[in-house]
Amino acid sequence: MISSALAADVTLRKVPSLTAETASAYPQNLARLHLGARIESDRGADSSADNQALAAVLTSDPTAGCTLPSGATTLTLSLPRIENVEAISFRLNGAKGMVSVASSNAKLPATNPQWHKLPAEEISSETVTTKIGPTEAKYVSLTFDLAGPGQFTGLGVYAVPSVAEVAAPRRARITNESASFGFVGYSAADLHSKARALYVSSGPAIGEANRMIDDQIATTYSFGPDDHAPLAILDLGKVAPLHRLAAAYSAQPGKIDFYVLPSLPGTTERALPEQIRISENAFAALTPVGSIAQNANQEYGAVDFPTTSGRYVILRWTPAANGEGAFTIAEIAAFGPNNANTLLAANGNVVGRQGSEEDKDAGLEEKGALEAKDVKDIPAEGPEEAPPSEGPPPNLPIPPPFTFIPQLVPTSP
Repeated sequence: MISSALAADVTLRKVPSLTAETASAYPQNLARLHLGARIESDRGADSSADNQALAAVLTSDPTAGCTLPSGATTLTLSLPRIENVEAISFRLNGAKGMVSVASSNAKLPATNPQWHKLPAEEISSETVTTKIGPTEAKYVSLTFDLAGPGQFTGLGVYAVPSVAEVAAPRRARITNESASFGFVGYSAADLHSKARALYVSSGPAIGEANRMIDDQIATTYSFGPDDHAPLAILDLGKVAPLHRLAAAYSAQPGKIDFYVLPSLPGTTERALPEQIRISENAFAALTPVGSIAQNANQEYGAVDFPTTSGRYVILRWTPAANGEGAFTIAEIAAFGPNNANTLLAANGNVVGRQGSEEDKDAGLEEKGALEAKDVKDIPAEGPEEAPPSEGPPPNLPIPPPFTFIPQLVPTSP
């Protein structure tokens, strides 16, 4: 039975804008297919489905991943270039064992002593974060020795934090000419693509609300323990078509409703108040695009729905009963018709599923990067993109071929 605590107005507080000091806490995840990363397993792949599951680890979907078997398995991640890597993180559900991490600037055999290896550590919790640098690396390997199978999700590799990670993130390496790409899986709700956490209903540190969209499975945002109807509003920065929402959160019985809106009632894009109040009647007039009914053991879920255009994504949590403790969110991801589900790229012999006609028409487009106009105060609302600038001038006409004609000048006697 769902709690009746929602029969009241909800007051939301605006999340502070990112600044040069706070932006450095959100390094961009380099372990993403749309940024050029690739991954392979020393066990190979028995089928295209296995290969797709392994590739799914490198998407922005917190629910996507692969099953690691019991025993020893080594996963090798390759980055498109040498990076100054500082940390890695991942989530492993349902398995215990050991993991060891190694890095290298060149692709080496597993037994090569030139790998920079860290001591093996015990996997004591489902979410693992390991500091491996700062160290230069193009290849990162993770060797697991598990007592039983486990679900591997949320892989993240992060460079040394800097303001540029948010102000001017790396651009996607996807092109229409790349025939080996299948369909795209980067999140429109990523902090590094102009999205921002805009309003939250509670929390001891609302300045950390962007942890919900930072593509770091190890960081979470906690609502207040007395908040019996936690609610968050995300601003994607512009109106975008969406048809999938996914989230990772604390395992508590209840229900999550997702809404997609083109605008927020009673506000304007240029004048967003510090607080807004949403009545229960206003919510009753809205229709969620999808809902997740979860149990006490469920930590992530996703909803698929007909393509809906909107700029604002609302997540509303309804507990099954009061007194369950503070509700926390690790990650929220939003996908459109051209970037939903799993990004199946040139990852060995990955075979993608057949997309819908809408997906095929949309094609693969390059993800825009956030403009670094002013790192002192990075807007929380994500400003609209500027209109395209004037193109280059037309080419000059081709000059005629040059012909040398000597001229004889008479000499004086």
